[in-house]
Amino acid sequence: MAYLRSLGARSVPVVSRGKDFIYAQDLNHVARFVELDEDVQPTLPPDMLVDRLKRILDIAISCVNQIPAEKLRDQFPGRPRSLLSLANHIFEIAGGFVKVTRGADFTGDVAAATPNSDRSVAELSSYQQQLIIDIDTWWKDCDDKTCERLVTTYYGNQKLHALLERCAWHSAQHVRQVIMVLDNLGITPIMSLTPDDLDDLPLPEKVWD
Repeated sequence: MAYLRSLGARSVPVVSRGKDFIYAQDLNHVARFVELDEDVQPTLPPDMLVDRLKRILDIAISCVNQIPAEKLRDQFPGRPRSLLSLANHIFEIAGGFVKVTRGADFTGDVAAATPNSDRSVAELSSYQQQLIIDIDTWWKDCDDKTCERLVTTYYGNQKLHALLERCAWHSAQHVRQVIMVLDNLGITPIMSLTPDDLDDLPLPEKVWD
């Protein structure tokens, strides 16, 4: 991270070549950066991504509720983030998407998906339920089910469809991390991600970067 910061990068994922870098949020940008002639579009249609995201959030809150209370403030090696902060980040990713559906740009605090202060597990449970309601309401009332409208993001204008996909895989990646933590604690998740939950999402190969 120190090297990436020296280049001017402030978040990950990042792809760098020498002293040049781009934020690796848009695979088309990445393809052009590494000089590949590729047009990368979301594989899953928006309706499937909506269902996938809601299931990921259901699995997330189930797993978070299984984390022992005394472990919630444990810090991850090499990263100043506790398990509770990671849990908050998962739900703020979806919260940011909800804000975008209501007209917000995907920049600054919305993109960072980091609350001013961490919610408790009980508060996260209520927040998760509200997010499901908000997502369902947006999708029911959405006039353009193709999600083709452009959204301003910190890495350029993107289709809402692509941002929905990003929200789904980003949340899923962090849920993978929570599941691994539970496994390391000898706790079997009551709900867990299956290959079907992750199929056709552009996830990193590794659970940790």
